[in-house]
Amino acid sequence: MTILWTSLYGVLVVEIGLLVALLMSCISTKLWCTMVATINSQIEGIGEKILQYSGTKAAIEALNANWVYEWRQKMFNAYSAFWSLVAFLAFLFINCLRQLWMVYIIRTEHKYQDVDEMAKMVDNADMFRAQRNVYISGLAFAMALVIKRVFTLVITLGRVRDERDKYKKFFVEQKDS
Repeated sequence: MTILWTSLYGVLVVEIGLLVALLMSCISTKLWCTMVATINSQIEGIGEKILQYSGTKAAIEALNANWVYEWRQKMFNAYSAFWSLVAFLAFLFINCLRQLWMVYIIRTEHKYQDVDEMAKMVDNADMFRAQRNVYISGLAFAMALVIKRVFTLVITLGRVRDERDKYKKFFVEQKDS
């Protein structure tokens, strides 16, 4: 496997590990919310450093173009980084489907033509490689979407629990007074 497919396989393994961690009930929802906030602040810090070291920060302040800071907050966060990863995985998946289709067409042409056994073996190897790439990229793409949904549910559960605790505290205080 090439570096691309080895790294994509690594992404798939990390996604499976993250999904298992999300489904474990021993990790609290507060911890997940804290981790998301930390990741988001790290990404925003990277965006701030890019503006600072590129020399555009002084130009932005001189031109009083504060819209650039609003744009940076919208673009440099965990949400946009995640969807960039999903878009990349979708692009890889579509490209793998295209490659599989091309290999299938070539293999079909070789079936009806008089070709040597070596060409047929190369076709089989190409078909195996194309199918493997489709499976890896498709599973990584689908797993990213599943992780997004499960993560949204976990974060929502954390917010609901916080609201419940706040209302419990409020009603206990009302009852005592």
